[in-house]
Amino acid sequence: MPNPWWRGNLPTETCSFIGREAEVGKLSKLLAETSLVTIVGAEGVGKSRIAVKVAEECRDSYLDGAWLVELSGERNGDLLPHTVAAVLGLREESTRPQREVLLDFLAGKKILLLLDTCEHLLPACRELVAAVLARAPGVRIVTTSRQPLNLPGEAILPLEPFPVPNPAEPAGPAEPAEPAGPEENDALRLFLDRAAATAPGLAGDETGLRAAVRICRRLGGIPLAIELAAGRLKTMPPDLLAERLDGRFAALSANRALVSHHQTLRTAVGWTHDLCSREERLLWSRLSVFAGPFDAEAAVWVCGDEHLPDVPAVLADLVESSLLIRVPGGYRQLDTVREYGREGLARLGEEERLALRHRHYYLNLARRADENWYGPDQEEWAKRLNFSITNLRLALDSGSPSSSMSIELAGTLWILWFCLGRMQEGRYYMKRAIEAAPITDPSLPKLLWADGCVAMAQGDLESGRHRAEAALAAALDWGDYAAAGHAQLRLATRSLCVGALDEVEPSIQRVREHFRKAKIMTVGEPLALVTVAMAATWQGNFDKAITVLEETQRLCDGRGERWARAYGDYVLSIAQLGLGRVEEAERAARQSLDAKWRLRDTTGVALALDQLAIIAAVRGDGHRTARLQGSGMRLWTTFGLKGFGSESMSEPRTVAERTARQLIGDESYDAAFAEGHDDDPDAAVAYALGYFPDSES
Repeated sequence: MPNPWWRGNLPTETCSFIGREAEVGKLSKLLAETSLVTIVGAEGVGKSRIAVKVAEECRDSYLDGAWLVELSGERNGDLLPHTVAAVLGLREESTRPQREVLLDFLAGKKILLLLDTCEHLLPACRELVAAVLARAPGVRIVTTSRQPLNLPGEAILPLEPFPVPNPAEPAGPAEPAEPAGPEENDALRLFLDRAAATAPGLAGDETGLRAAVRICRRLGGIPLAIELAAGRLKTMPPDLLAERLDGRFAALSANRALVSHHQTLRTAVGWTHDLCSREERLLWSRLSVFAGPFDAEAAVWVCGDEHLPDVPAVLADLVESSLLIRVPGGYRQLDTVREYGREGLARLGEEERLALRHRHYYLNLARRADENWYGPDQEEWAKRLNFSITNLRLALDSGSPSSSMSIELAGTLWILWFCLGRMQEGRYYMKRAIEAAPITDPSLPKLLWADGCVAMAQGDLESGRHRAEAALAAALDWGDYAAAGHAQLRLATRSLCVGALDEVEPSIQRVREHFRKAKIMTVGEPLALVTVAMAATWQGNFDKAITVLEETQRLCDGRGERWARAYGDYVLSIAQLGLGRVEEAERAARQSLDAKWRLRDTTGVALALDQLAIIAAVRGDGHRTARLQGSGMRLWTTFGLKGFGSESMSEPRTVAERTARQLIGDESYDAAFAEGHDDDPDAAVAYALGYFPDSES
């Protein structure tokens, strides 16, 4: 059974794990003795598989989970802390460097961290790993690389190919050779296991078994090469496969002892390439333009044309041949396979064309997410953007920051930066684009207000104000009233945050005027109303807040929208509680919690839990207050969220705690708090959502 998302992200095994018993035992022993282990070996020997296997076996020893950070598709070492933080679920909500936020977050954790494929980011990995180990004694790190990190205290686990099976030798001149038994050799076991789907019964076929031994010997026991060879059994029998391999390797070197693992794997990959159909070879090369995982739609859009009219069918063929790996949501190429494909793409002269198609596709994806965010499919768009992050980074990094595509893409991804919590990374890309952008670029106003939006969410109100003012001026010059409305909304938000409450409503009126002139439907409209309602709540005008939020609900419900509606429900709960309407406040807070949980907005979840705890205190339920406060505390600390202890939020929480302690006593409060703190987030949310006071005695 897979781990809950908050306890790790180890992939589910899709095929059996063969051999490596000694290496698994050694890695487990090293992890118990040292904080850093690097699995070193050539490509294709199975470094990632053994790391994940051991992590799976020992994950229960790590209270805060086992986490896999796949780095093969990453190209920008500056963003390594952001990549690790995003995998761990940290939202980037601080103006502090993400490296420092990550180190503080890990300092009190007991986590197993797997950094997979480090060799191309070695300086960045070395620096970050050293910093983590110095600050976080409870963290254990396993890295996989073609070379060590060369850090003090680093334990090295060298990983070699499987031993090759012994050649069959006849007992006498008239007796047939006896092939080695598969139970005696892991390379042969692997080949037979992977061949089972296309060549069942091979293990009991003397001729086929003899051919399998030849194949494993010829491939030097390299697991990836063996898997690729097994994948070709769908098109030829094992004896012919062995004969073809012999022919290919005969040209490699007369002295097999001088052939490196790298040459062997390269030769095996090249031989596999030659056996592919024309369409398979072409798609293999074109897919190398992707970094990290991609989905079928992206593959069709980027790679398909008159030469590849049926990309989905060819994708299925590549999966069947072990040249492509299925992952949740799509596919992924192995590094060695991608590198070979990239060379093929260069020979075809298609690098520049495919790179441009790749950028166009991901810009179009960002545009569609932006256009459809104010609608019923927010969960799906959130998943797609997060799934595509490695390729979105590649699209941002592969072009000049001053290009129109870079400027538009950096701003259009405001949903990823702001709504989905990648704020520091967003500001990295937006700042770079803003500094390079010509003032005549029509996408600059949106880029400016998006950066201002994120800056304010991080508490950098003055930078946010300057960006919003610049965006407003540029938008009005261009006649871009949609951007003008969003920029004005950020200025209204700034007024709210600095306590200039009388300025909020006039500013929001201008926001709505701009949106009306733009003749668009935007999520900025309900957000504007939530801003007015929050100001009214802070002024104690709860009736007005509720009236405004009723319009928010109508707007959002008419579009099937939940993200902005959840903000409104949270404010509505505060307003209803201010009027003494406890049941209505409870209902609104639960609605907010449910939506935020579905969108994995951990800040929103923590706020809703806190609000439900306050409501429980008003009800006189001290046990529920304490348990929800314990759950809220765990969520704040688990995800390194900001806001816990801030003055605006801590006072109601403190009053609720004091009330609960008076109701049930310190000892009972502490016990119930601990109970909530021990709940995993799934259980905590289920408890909070499952409370119906009318049904309780």
